[in-house]
Amino acid sequence: MIHKQYYIIRSGDFARNANKKISYSLFALGLCLDDYVNRRSIDCFSIMMGSSCTWIAIELFLNITKTRIIKPMHMCVYGNQVKIPKYIGIVLQGIQEGGVVTTFGLYFGDRLTELKYLFTLHLFAGYIATSVLLKKRGAKNAAISSKRQVNTYSSVLTMACATMYNAYMLYIYPDDTRRQLNMLFVTIYVSSIWTIASHLQNHRRVCVEKIDDNVTISNNGSRTTTAMVLGYDVIFEIGVAYLTFYNLFVRS
Repeated sequence: MIHKQYYIIRSGDFARNANKKISYSLFALGLCLDDYVNRRSIDCFSIMMGSSCTWIAIELFLNITKTRIIKPMHMCVYGNQVKIPKYIGIVLQGIQEGGVVTTFGLYFGDRLTELKYLFTLHLFAGYIATSVLLKKRGAKNAAISSKRQVNTYSSVLTMACATMYNAYMLYIYPDDTRRQLNMLFVTIYVSSIWTIASHLQNHRRVCVEKIDDNVTISNNGSRTTTAMVLGYDVIFEIGVAYLTFYNLFVRS
């Protein structure tokens, strides 16, 4: 797999729409507040703050190394498009990619057996799917909003370490297994809904690049390749990797 470069490409405005990222972040903060008021727990606050700060650092690294290339974000203010400064965009991206997803996973994972929260989870997942599917389908040559290589050596090594670490923590803390698996399920479930809807609308696709005689050959991934790369992204880079934040910021 290493001799080929696999990229996940986003088109459309999701990666660049600051309004959506702010809205999701405020919703996640609302979940944190509800968790504290009703259960006197700061776990959601802890995982949101810790994972947001970590993911902001990761986004900075991805940007500096050009592993992920994102066009400037914009915000709609009274009908006008306002360009967001680069590093504010990176902060918003970090909160969205890290804090929001982990908070959703932990909050709803802790409440999977309660019908009203289960209904809310499905309602939220349905909203995500609908909001994506109602958008105009992207063209195959649509402008790229974000491009990230999945199989860099550092990325693969990091994922291997995260997987082993989380497996070890599950083994030495068996009493906490159910809570972690519930969080893993919710994270994968919501991310899968969004990924499938985005792919159907051609807003999220896979590109494969190979260098042959110093010439870079780029092709869209086959159905099998696309399923494997996007599946790897959802299960490992989101689901398993985000359990690390639980072990770092909630268990401690």
